[in-house]
Amino acid sequence: MPKSESLGDADVAQWPDPLRISTPADGSQVRVVRRRLTRWLHGDHLDPDLVDDLVMAVSEALENCCDHAFTGSSASGTMTLTAQTVDATLTITVADDGCWREAPTEPGIRGRG
Repeated sequence: MPKSESLGDADVAQWPDPLRISTPADGSQVRVVRRRLTRWLHGDHLDPDLVDDLVMAVSEALENCCDHAFTGSSASGTMTLTAQTVDATLTITVADDGCWREAPTEPGIRGRG
């Protein structure tokens, strides 16, 4: 089971130990989670360009949690990042406890997320 970390914890899981971060689904937390993931990924095990690409993709997924999962809800929710390696395969998952909504008939300038 991955170590679950609150954003106040000083010690972050280190590669290859699993990383799990749960935080309020708020845009101000995306930067913090991104930094923690970057620290976990850096080292001599991955190409730096790949690390940048992974962090960018995760950042987009986290922003989507904040922007789309809780739209129209008065309650704030949680987004969770998990990252782990199993048999030389890296898996990064971003999840939220929000609910899906039907795509608007007119998506506007933001697209579909």
